[in-house]
Amino acid sequence: MIGVRRVAVLLAVVLSVSACASIPESSDPRAIRAVDESNATAPVPPPPDGADPLALVRSFVNASAAPESNHESARQHLTPAARRSWTPAPGLLIVDNVDTIPATQPTPLPDGVQMVTVQADKVGRLLPDSSFVPEVGEYQAQVRVELQPDGEWRIATPQPEIVASKGSFSTVYQAVPIYFLDHDSTGIVPDVRYVVSQPASTLPRQVIDLLTSGPSAGLESAMRTAIPPGVHPKTNPTDPGDGALEVNLSDLGAIPREDRQLIAAQVVFTLQSVNNARVRLKVEGAPLLPDGKDLRPTDLDSYETNNTARPDLPGMVVVDERLLSLDTAQPIQGPAGSGEYDVLRAGQSLDGSHLAAVTRVRGGVGVELRVGRYGAQLPELPVRGADMSRPTWRGKSEVWTVVDGRNVVRALDAGNNWVLRQVDAGQLTGDGPISDLRLSRDGTRVAAVVGGRLVVAGVSEQDGQVVLQRPITLPAPGVRITGVDWLKDDSLVAISDSNITPVFEVTVDGFRWVPFTAANLGQPLKAVTVANRGRVVVSDRSGIWESKETDDVWSLVQGSIGGGSIPFFPG
Repeated sequence: MIGVRRVAVLLAVVLSVSACASIPESSDPRAIRAVDESNATAPVPPPPDGADPLALVRSFVNASAAPESNHESARQHLTPAARRSWTPAPGLLIVDNVDTIPATQPTPLPDGVQMVTVQADKVGRLLPDSSFVPEVGEYQAQVRVELQPDGEWRIATPQPEIVASKGSFSTVYQAVPIYFLDHDSTGIVPDVRYVVSQPASTLPRQVIDLLTSGPSAGLESAMRTAIPPGVHPKTNPTDPGDGALEVNLSDLGAIPREDRQLIAAQVVFTLQSVNNARVRLKVEGAPLLPDGKDLRPTDLDSYETNNTARPDLPGMVVVDERLLSLDTAQPIQGPAGSGEYDVLRAGQSLDGSHLAAVTRVRGGVGVELRVGRYGAQLPELPVRGADMSRPTWRGKSEVWTVVDGRNVVRALDAGNNWVLRQVDAGQLTGDGPISDLRLSRDGTRVAAVVGGRLVVAGVSEQDGQVVLQRPITLPAPGVRITGVDWLKDDSLVAISDSNITPVFEVTVDGFRWVPFTAANLGQPLKAVTVANRGRVVVSDRSGIWESKETDDVWSLVQGSIGGGSIPFFPG
């Protein structure tokens, strides 16, 4: 439970704000699933004495983020009758820029009664499965506040849903990655959830409960799990006294050794964000793996690195319709570098073995897609259009592009040739043309620019058909998005049309948008890509620039390559 001092300090800060002032919302929340703290015994203090109705309601919005003891911190703001009857629905609405103002009434109110209007901007919702989804728009509600016999004001009509300020949510919650399996079950991929961060001793059980419950609703058809249905932790993760963290799962049934290895990877990587101890995995008290060895993430890092690009690949750049090596500014081997093809955009597989290129149709009109081995001829595929997006790879045997902003196609390596298949992107293209689309390196999600907005969707495979499911728009802060790439498995980098904030780091759920500095960059930005070790690379009208941190000044990558070029790294 959040300590008494911490809650008191939070309420004191809120009540120090003048009656009609906005609640400061400068901090970012940390995610973690809400836990049942109904048996907690530490007392929860009431609002400070003498709080007026406006301050009381603002304090209630702040206190509502804390779920401990059935939201006891928030209930302390209610009248005795409302305290007993309030049964808020699971999940919560997160708001920003909270104001409280006296509500105007057509008829006078009885003495000791005031109506307060709450106004705020919607940020998003924490769903019952502890995932966050953005939501935009204005929030407004009226609250009835009544004077109690002891002279204190209390809320008589709380809203049926929990509404919490972004600042208080950030204080109470922490973001944690819960690891599941990628599209071909060879690597692990994070599903970001939000959990209550205190007491820290509850975190291992919270994240293991989330893990055994499966992927969040928006990703349940895109991600997989090696943990059989119905498996749960037999006890809370504990320290047996030797510095390890013991996790004891219920019976797994008869599953292969490889599945046990995958379960170990899921558990160990899920726990790493909340506990740095060695992990001792058991099933019904017996070792999960034959050797019974305590594990750390380094023991299973092949599952995490399975979806990473080769670190020695230098990246490439399209200059004057030829492919050059980004580190030497010299043409690459083969016809893509020699000028035999008029290359407009290109993409390299994660292992560097293959290239896909969008090229002009020789002697014709429009563009076509070519795919083949690096340095060799790139045979054209039977797909053409007026335009195609930069190719994006799923492993080394599957590459995607968007034809004319609507038609998402994927090319599959069939051994002697590449065959084309359609992707059902109907849910994604409803709000405009797709100008950029990037597959996550684990192949479970796409990030796309649709009608100038950033959208993320899950990649679901159903009866041999690939479907982009449950697209979620990540609202940008007052800018038009022009390009995107994956920074990490759980974050993106996006470029915009803004001179002030041309580049952003964005969490995959859209909760945080962190701008990079604009120093040295000039609009329009032509492209964005992510190099080894998370270096962000962009091109503008003057050259190619890189930055390692959001507050770094952009530095030239290759001074001999001019503006308007299109850099790219594998993926």
